[in-house]
Amino acid sequence: MPTSLKENQNGLTLIELLIAMLIGTLLILGATSMFIANKRVYKEVDFQGRLAENARFGMEMMVRDLRMAGFIGCAVQQDVENRLDVFDSGTQDPTKLLSFLSKNSDDCRTKGLTDVDCDQANAIEGLEQGNSEWSPSKSTDPTDAGLTLETQSDAFTVRFMEDTNANLCTDMSTSSSNLEVSAQSSNITIGNAVFFEGGLYAAGDCEATNIFQLTENADSTPFTLKHESSGTPGNRTTDLSKIYTIGSSGACVTPSAASPVDIFIFRARRYFIASEATIDDGRPALYRQTFDVPNDSDVPTVHSERLIDGVENMQVLYGEDINTAADPLDRVADIYSKATDVIDWSNVVSVKIALLFSTVEQDFSGPIDTKNDYQLLDETAFDPTPDTVGCASPCRPPDHRRRKILEATVSLRNRQLSL
Repeated sequence: MPTSLKENQNGLTLIELLIAMLIGTLLILGATSMFIANKRVYKEVDFQGRLAENARFGMEMMVRDLRMAGFIGCAVQQDVENRLDVFDSGTQDPTKLLSFLSKNSDDCRTKGLTDVDCDQANAIEGLEQGNSEWSPSKSTDPTDAGLTLETQSDAFTVRFMEDTNANLCTDMSTSSSNLEVSAQSSNITIGNAVFFEGGLYAAGDCEATNIFQLTENADSTPFTLKHESSGTPGNRTTDLSKIYTIGSSGACVTPSAASPVDIFIFRARRYFIASEATIDDGRPALYRQTFDVPNDSDVPTVHSERLIDGVENMQVLYGEDINTAADPLDRVADIYSKATDVIDWSNVVSVKIALLFSTVEQDFSGPIDTKNDYQLLDETAFDPTPDTVGCASPCRPPDHRRRKILEATVSLRNRQLSL
């Protein structure tokens, strides 16, 4: 019996062992292939997700500001009195970011500008690709050191007021008196960092709006807004154009919902595509030039901030309501034009904007992007990675980035309010 059992225990033959190894190898290769495929799908979804997130964030930010362009707190298109020191020879210098011409105005006939250039409102301005001057102001901003504007990209500027939810709560006694303000409602809490020294604000009541710079922090209610002749750019005068009143000269009324005088933050912002040699290997990004407190300072100043990496191109067309006998002004765009072709910026009522986004990182597991004809609006096809021979500076080699075009048409709401 033992001898019989021993003879039956022969083990695996070489062929059986090879077959088992082959099956095991195939199973391992299948699992590995599935893992690699899943990882590639995950990376693709991750790249596309980040691309869509950046595109959505960038577009929402610009669309929100475009919709606010020209807002001064009232439906009536009144003149805005700019008390900031942005004047030249007694009139506003339209080349300055912080100038604000709310209507066709005589206040800009300086710097050799023509009547056509001056008879414009500058709530929105444009810079056409390949040009060095903004239309219609002839400004050459932004001039930040180290920034290189993308010459094949457009840019735009918006100016508007942003509500602080605060109103005047007691009468001014003179045009140079401080503004005493409080929250519009008992349900509103205004933080102690809303009114800070050097910030730009405005007071308006649908009869007169005055822009001024705050010359001292106001960090407790009722907030005392001082507008003395100090700071940068500073106030060129301590007097406002009007003595604002609410019918109460006693103690500050809180809440101030019944007050007709609103307090705003003055915003002036330029959006453009640029690059810096020391950041992300000189790749382009979306920038915003504004007057605010930079990250490395406590003093407000005009500076440019890098908003979103990977924005390679921006094209903008301006919808103008053309005034003719057959088609009078109706606040509907009759034609969309480049910045250099707009006839009257006061009649720009909408904007078409398109941006080309790319992923910040390359996906080397995917193919090289060889597409060289990205079409943004009606402009000439754009090549984000031109060959190094004969390309417009800066020259960038082909890469493994994913790209996406996003477009939007934005109505300038404050140009729809009154004719």
